[in-house]
Amino acid sequence: MKKIICLLSLFIFVSSLPVEAQNRRNQNNKQQQAAAAARAKKAKEEKAEKEKRDKINRAIDSFLEDHDQNHDKSVSLEEFVGGEKDAAAAEKKFQAHNKNKDRYLSKTEIQEMLGL
Repeated sequence: MKKIICLLSLFIFVSSLPVEAQNRRNQNNKQQQAAAAARAKKAKEEKAEKEKRDKINRAIDSFLEDHDQNHDKSVSLEEFVGGEKDAAAAEKKFQAHNKNKDRYLSKTEIQEMLGL
């Protein structure tokens, strides 16, 4: 009787080994798939951020191209008001966006002014 119980126990133990191995393989596959999905999501988010930054930079560059006459990457009051029909309104707008009061609109001030 002891031999039969031992043989049955051994049989049950040996037959369960492939099931456990398959479960571990499935778990590893799921972990790998989750990691791949996380990498893909991160890459997509990084691409969206880069596109957003590029769009902002293009808008600022376009503004500078239109207003920055001396090509110093900032816009002075004279450069800003120069091409505007309503000089008083343009000066008021310039002063409102010139946060550091240095008499020049920097790229960050231009970005804020453009609402980007």
